[in-house]
Amino acid sequence: MRKFRLVTIALLLLTSIATAQTTRRREPAVPADAASVDAAVSALYASVSHAPDGSPDFERMRAIFLYTGMLVPPVRPGREIAVSDVDQFAEKFKDAAAARKEKGEATGFFEKEIARRTDCFGNVCQIFSTYESRRTESDAKPFERGVNAIQLVRDGKRWWISSVAWDTERTDNPIPPQYLPAAKP
Repeated sequence: MRKFRLVTIALLLLTSIATAQTTRRREPAVPADAASVDAAVSALYASVSHAPDGSPDFERMRAIFLYTGMLVPPVRPGREIAVSDVDQFAEKFKDAAAARKEKGEATGFFEKEIARRTDCFGNVCQIFSTYESRRTESDAKPFERGVNAIQLVRDGKRWWISSVAWDTERTDNPIPPQYLPAAKP
């Protein structure tokens, strides 16, 4: 009887592990979103941008991230680093959007790349992408600027985002000149 119980427990564990691994797999992105580094970065910005009554396009985001891809927001003083996969990021967004809506705050979000530095070698790329964030597309002034550090890998067929870590510009953390748009003569 004890042997039967151990075998049953082992089978249940194996089934749950296999199920967890398969549910986290991602379907390939629309080829246009994965065909190049530029396409993947453009899809990233497009997927997070949304109107006040909308939300990010998490399905599109899932399609460009590795299933184990990470999003790492700025570290807040006195707090731990808060790493999320796309599913966890979606849940955090929903909670934060509901809290902003309850307070009557604007919930639209439009992020736009304003400069980029790219370093690639073979099937890996590191991009420092400077961005501006606005609540509406027509806002004259951004409410936030920062730099996304985006890592991408190619599997021979397409590009995947493996992680995005970012930090925001603050008085004590200005964006360095090399990450800003080149001055026009």
